[in-house]
Amino acid sequence: MNNKSIIKKDNIDAESLMKLAKSYIDSEEYRKGEMTYNCLLGLEKQSIDLVVSKAQALKNQKRLAESITLLEMAVEIGFFDSKLLHILAIYYRDNKLWSKSEKCIWDIIIRDKKYAASLGFAIFASDILRKRGYVNSAYSIICFSIYLAECSGKNVPFNAVAIREELNYETSCEYSIEISHRFYDVVYQGSDKYASNSEDSVYVPVWSKVLNFFQDNNVLNVVDIGCGPGQFAEYAIKRMPTLCYIGFDYSSVAISQAKNRTKGIEFIEGNAFSSSLLTENAADIYILLEVLEHIEKDLDLLGSMPSRASVVFSVPNFDSFGHVRFFLDEKEVYDRYSYLFSNLEVMSVVLKGYSTIYLAFGQLK
Repeated sequence: MNNKSIIKKDNIDAESLMKLAKSYIDSEEYRKGEMTYNCLLGLEKQSIDLVVSKAQALKNQKRLAESITLLEMAVEIGFFDSKLLHILAIYYRDNKLWSKSEKCIWDIIIRDKKYAASLGFAIFASDILRKRGYVNSAYSIICFSIYLAECSGKNVPFNAVAIREELNYETSCEYSIEISHRFYDVVYQGSDKYASNSEDSVYVPVWSKVLNFFQDNNVLNVVDIGCGPGQFAEYAIKRMPTLCYIGFDYSSVAISQAKNRTKGIEFIEGNAFSSSLLTENAADIYILLEVLEHIEKDLDLLGSMPSRASVVFSVPNFDSFGHVRFFLDEKEVYDRYSYLFSNLEVMSVVLKGYSTIYLAFGQLK
């Protein structure tokens, strides 16, 4: 019985493969032995799950390079599995190894069409391929995945629909690394996360430190650039009811939701690059919470703000659809933005596991 005949059987079992592999090794047919062991490893789904779980544990300890090495070794010795390769692609992305992440994606698409059509993979793959300039391919992948899910009666996540809408728009216009308000309009309309009470937000640890800064520095007037659906505003006003707050965002849906969420304060739909709020408003402080990572010309935006203005901003260590950039550590944040400030302090705020927000305080030159 040869290797291929066993592999083709539906009732393939590990014991038969072990015997076959041993016979190949005993007869010094090492290549055939290696291939048979690869097949055996492919059967060990529990082992693959354990490898993935250990890699996640390493990543959550900020040992991303080690988690990547572990997954690479698993693939090298034959633990080839689409799920494992998908996780490896994610970790490559998290370490900004974009070409390696892209290669994993294409390998899955070529080798495992069923897995490639799953929504979880399609959402991730469409984001990476878009960032790599393959907008049409990204659009095709997400559309096909949504179509199959709908045909099967499965619920389609709101973010998949939002990605499809954005990519549909991008296929008919000039490509830009920034995404349009269309994506966020769909996200804000459908996301339970953005509709939830501000007290339940994952960003509360960040917001708490921002309010501590307000109180320690007697901040009375705030302009919130990119305020989204107003969750931070709600959180802040509950704790500092006398705070004079103005928020603006380029998503009309976000502004509508913000107005409904918190009454009695001002929310304006507008573009940060053309708003008079950045030139005519004498705010004590300007805040940009989870904004700069979405803007290609982030340095120009900060440079257009009033000289000597006090600024608080936050950026993530993780990627997402719509992120133009993210940062691996505090030093990367400092190196990108410090020249614009007479002083800049950057601190890490851990949200959960690996996910970290870098919170910065400074005064523009």
